[in-house]
Amino acid sequence: MDRFAELSFFIQVAERGSLSKAAEALGLCNPAATRSLASLEHHVKVRLVERNTRRLYLTREGQEFLERARHILSELEDAES
Repeated sequence: MDRFAELSFFIQVAERGSLSKAAEALGLCNPAATRSLASLEHHVKVRLVERNTRRLYLTREGQEFLERARHILSELEDAES
């Protein structure tokens, strides 16, 4: 998955509050979704999401990254149009 796809997936995770719901929205299987988030976190070298069996929430760094990711994808959409 390329970086822009990972950013898009991360935004979906944040907005839906669930890896599985974000995966379903983008047509990914759950293992691919988990790998995508892990790849993004590895690339930026920071934990963006904390999760347990009942809950998923963004870390402080994840909140900051979310705002920047939204801006980046918005700029990309503008450039493409």
